[in-house]
Amino acid sequence: MILKSFELDKINLKRNKIILFYGKNEGHKNEAISALTKKIENILIYEENEILESSFEFLESLFTKSLFENEKFIVIKRASEKILKILNEIKDKPLNDITILINSEALEKKSKLRNFFEKSKLYTCVAFYPDNHQNMLKFANNYLKIKKFTISQENLNLIINKCNEDREKLIHELNKLYFF
Repeated sequence: MILKSFELDKINLKRNKIILFYGKNEGHKNEAISALTKKIENILIYEENEILESSFEFLESLFTKSLFENEKFIVIKRASEKILKILNEIKDKPLNDITILINSEALEKKSKLRNFFEKSKLYTCVAFYPDNHQNMLKFANNYLKIKKFTISQENLNLIINKCNEDREKLIHELNKLYFF
């Protein structure tokens, strides 16, 4: 299933067990991951190379149950097409209490990983494209509205231009202003 980055509320963690986030907008992806994992206690974060180096141990820990945890939420960072080997091993197994979120860089249209998710009805993929000036302005105005903080439009445009359309930098700059 293919979703747009503004349709994240359609992700149901009970139904969507394997999710792919890809694209260059790291700030938006991190924000979306935080929103999805807000109510989850047990979050395991792996790098792709950690999993590939010890794939047997990863798969074994994935399917073993613990008495102390109800569900597992696994985030795999910096994933590439190499992770398909692991996905093919787990695709036929039941993932009752396990959710896997794969965070990847920008993927080409012909990417095997992207095609794997786009053609599947069980898995979800979301593209995160770079923000433009208008999106950054909307995001900044929403942030200022929530914080009940005002700034002139000219200064806000200067801050947005300084951030080079990077949402994480914009949040950092707005936080500095707010706390100042």
